[in-house]
Amino acid sequence: MTIEEKKEEMTNRVWLKLEEIDFKILGIMTHLSKDSLLRDMTRKDVLITSFIEPILGSNISVITDPDTLEMLYVRTGVTNFVEIEHFFKKYEED
Repeated sequence: MTIEEKKEEMTNRVWLKLEEIDFKILGIMTHLSKDSLLRDMTRKDVLITSFIEPILGSNISVITDPDTLEMLYVRTGVTNFVEIEHFFKKYEED
């Protein structure tokens, strides 16, 4: 799979996961970031799928390993990180 195919795959995968939890966004795109500093302070090439939350205009990013396409975590701010399973959990109203 080429890097362009991987970027398209991750854009589609994240879009579908957001739809599953009724999370509204303004736009979405994926790019390759070389030698990116990760939350554990290591450096690695990663795919970054970014989208904008429309109410506050927050830029949110899903960080993905480009080799395995494993979603690693969600970045909700410069130093704010959320685990994948927590971010994509649909909250049920009681």
